[in-house]
Amino acid sequence: MSLKQRTLSGLGWSACAKIVKQLLQFVISIILIRLLTPKDFGLIGMVMVFIGFVGLFSELGFGAAIIQKEQIGDRHLSSIFWLNIATGIILTCIVLAIAPVIAIFFNEPRLELLTAVLSVSFFISSFGMVQSAILRRSMNFRTLAIVETLTIVLAGIFAIVLAFRGYGVWSLVWQTIISTLASVVLIWISSDWKPQFKFNKNAAKELVGFSANLLGFNAFNYWVRNLDDLLIGKFIGSSGLGIYNRAYGIMLMPVSKISHTVGQVMFPALSKIQADKVRVKHLYLSTIRIIALITFPMMVGLSVVAESFVITLFGSKWVGIIPILQVFCLLGMLQSIGTTVGWIYNSQGRTDIQFRWGLAAGSLLILSIVIGIVIGNILSVALCYAITSGIVLAYHNYTIPGKLIGMTFHDVIRNVSGVLGCTIIMAATVYFIKFMMPLTWPHWLYLTIQIPLGVFTYIVLVHSFKLKSYVEFKELLSDQWERHFTKLKQRC
Repeated sequence: MSLKQRTLSGLGWSACAKIVKQLLQFVISIILIRLLTPKDFGLIGMVMVFIGFVGLFSELGFGAAIIQKEQIGDRHLSSIFWLNIATGIILTCIVLAIAPVIAIFFNEPRLELLTAVLSVSFFISSFGMVQSAILRRSMNFRTLAIVETLTIVLAGIFAIVLAFRGYGVWSLVWQTIISTLASVVLIWISSDWKPQFKFNKNAAKELVGFSANLLGFNAFNYWVRNLDDLLIGKFIGSSGLGIYNRAYGIMLMPVSKISHTVGQVMFPALSKIQADKVRVKHLYLSTIRIIALITFPMMVGLSVVAESFVITLFGSKWVGIIPILQVFCLLGMLQSIGTTVGWIYNSQGRTDIQFRWGLAAGSLLILSIVIGIVIGNILSVALCYAITSGIVLAYHNYTIPGKLIGMTFHDVIRNVSGVLGCTIIMAATVYFIKFMMPLTWPHWLYLTIQIPLGVFTYIVLVHSFKLKSYVEFKELLSDQWERHFTKLKQRC
């Protein structure tokens, strides 16, 4: 297939898989939230701050390097595989060693054993990194989609059973372990590539330049994005962290899944045409306006119906989430396209610039989080973080990588302005319709009217104004349908 066909096919498979996965994760999450308490989620949130950071070093940035490098051979792949196994063993030992320190830091003795058990996931995951990178490089997203979906189902069922039987926070711990193990096993079954017993130091060095800068950026950026969890857990407590963490997680579910799904396809696609800057710019802008077409109304709409959404699905014990969720939804709208600039840095092989900008931007975000903690509540942390990330840093977030492909901040704003306008009109309609409904109605009834009204209003608006992103999205779906229908007729 041509690059366009492979990209469309990859997007199709990734999108379908993410929709299924999103629904599965959402259902699993709702069940677990119903069965567990904010404190359970707060405890796992404390551990995951450190586990997540150590996890950044599990592949040392080599996964992206395998995808980006134009020519790669088995000497590279086998060398990276064995290097990853060694790294997995080292990281498991490190986490075991720091488990008591984490428990002391949060003054929570239960964290020591939780951390020790979770450390095993690093050794397990080290066996699947290279095979996963190969599948992404070859844009074999059908296989990845099947693996990821099965992994969610197996781990989710296991966690729900444990939670139902009263295992509390341990149901979340074993969900992580089972998810990692199932993913590796399924990846090995699905991949044709198997490692050879050899290690070439020079081959590994050829990938270090790209991977080292990417690893540095990811490591610093991780603490920027998780320092709020660390400080809230330390100074406000596990219940506050549980509420904050769940609000952030709900916001990330649609955003990260859509942007991440598209990114899995666009990174290898843009890497293949990295020398043609005009083509890269055109493809990038086309992609983010389609992302905005979906995520902007989703995020703003969720912010408007946040109260009814939380009370209906999670119950009254989670009402503390509502104002935090509203703030994060508006931030999520901006981040759904803001996080995509990494595609430009990585596909152009300029992770060095990404690292330097990450240091500057991250320092400001850290300052904003500290200010929020000093003010003294989780809402202030969310507001300070959202203002700095979504407003203060927005201009340079696009202009710095934009210079690599001849793209300006004005290009980005003009690119999504139509979608933003339709989203605002839709949100205003959904907001004001609630005042026309009786105050005595249950919250679930508000949702059954507001959500369909919002969807209908938005579709009518984008169709009436013939937004470019809407037209492109319809053409994309039409092309995919015709191609699959033609294949089906040929087989018949």
